[in-house]
Amino acid sequence: MKKIKVLILILLSFKGYTQVDSVEIIDTINYNNQEILVFDDKTWEFTEVLNKLNYLKKTADSSSIFTENWGKITFPYPTDEKTPDSVCISFDTKYDTFTLPHNNVLTSGFGYRRGGFHKGIDIRLAKGTKVKAAFNGKVRYARYNSGGFGNLVIIRHFNGLETYYAHLSKLLVKENEIVESGKVIGLGGNTGVEWSGTHLHFEVRYRDLSFNPQKIISLDNENLIAREIVLRKKDFHPAIQNKRKYHKIKSGDTLSHLARKYGTSTSRIVKINKGLTINSTLRIGQRIRVR
Repeated sequence: MKKIKVLILILLSFKGYTQVDSVEIIDTINYNNQEILVFDDKTWEFTEVLNKLNYLKKTADSSSIFTENWGKITFPYPTDEKTPDSVCISFDTKYDTFTLPHNNVLTSGFGYRRGGFHKGIDIRLAKGTKVKAAFNGKVRYARYNSGGFGNLVIIRHFNGLETYYAHLSKLLVKENEIVESGKVIGLGGNTGVEWSGTHLHFEVRYRDLSFNPQKIISLDNENLIAREIVLRKKDFHPAIQNKRKYHKIKSGDTLSHLARKYGTSTSRIVKINKGLTINSTLRIGQRIRVR
């Protein structure tokens, strides 16, 4: 028994974890009613943690959620999709957990405000503050966005939702990386909105349709409102229900510039503008559909 206690203390001194399939398991021990796996490279991990990681990786590798409408553009879903009458959002496994990205004062909510419609919520934070992933998922987008988001991380989750974390001073994850709820994905800042104070702009979207994050999460209690939530058509941002957007060409505009500005691709702009080709000459004053 004494030897087992010593072994536990040694194991607990190691940090990090190793995937089961990369090393050999040489022993298992119990600690506080939890099973610990011991590997041949002197690392260890709780069995439950590895089960979770393996489940997330296996599901992410096999699910069409992480292949269809997947790419390095801000809004990847077809622009002619109709807003559904209702959507059931489910958190139905024991691995579906929630972490508040940052706990502080809510400075701006979801809805109309001076200057237009605010498609997310703003949470006050100091520059360099850690920002965490709200749910388990896979990073679809992690780069600077010139459309106003600044340094932006977009994570797609296992139920099809996407969360947006904008204005970060530093990105700490890479595209296509699988992340767990609570993982630090970036540091707070005000990139993209240098004229305003530092804050986290946080959005939750379903197929590019934004809705109030407080429909599914409680900021006060820092948890999910329910394990299953039905969103109605009225819950989605009304201006996005018809997602067409146009741009009036100015001097210096190019298709690649418009694609970066509006978070799309040159091929998609060409596709949705009749008579436009990749080699077309843009005329000042010309009206181009960008979404």
